[in-house]
Amino acid sequence: MKAILLTFFTIILQTLISGLLPDRLSPPDLWFLLVLALASRQNPYLGLASAFALGLLQDLSSAGYLGFHALGLVSAAYAFYGLRRWLRWEEPPAKAVILFLAFLAKWGGYLLLVYWLRYATLPPSTWLSVFLPEMLLTLALAPLFLPLADALLGAGE
Repeated sequence: MKAILLTFFTIILQTLISGLLPDRLSPPDLWFLLVLALASRQNPYLGLASAFALGLLQDLSSAGYLGFHALGLVSAAYAFYGLRRWLRWEEPPAKAVILFLAFLAKWGGYLLLVYWLRYATLPPSTWLSVFLPEMLLTLALAPLFLPLADALLGAGE
């Protein structure tokens, strides 16, 4: 029940932040932070299924290609579980490294799908206008969002 409340809160917060930012600035990906907050409390099987379901919900809420964000969030969750074997999620420097690498894995999933669907390669302007602002804003909001998620969900594993 707490996870559902956090999901609704994340949807509202994502919408609010996206509406307040200028159109040319890509908003932070709070869905990504939600997936990592939930994955830190779930076993990998449930965490990957949750990431996929949240990705489909994100696709449906944003009228995107069905499965696009699902693949990205599953890639991020998969990277999270792999990195958690080497790094401790509870330590702030390790958490920063996990966040950064999982974010890269999310975009790796996006690029895999773009390649699979035989779309043209992404021009450098996409990296500058979408990837970089999204990454910087997401990582900047992580120290605010993740403790809030911890407070709502309780202690993780």
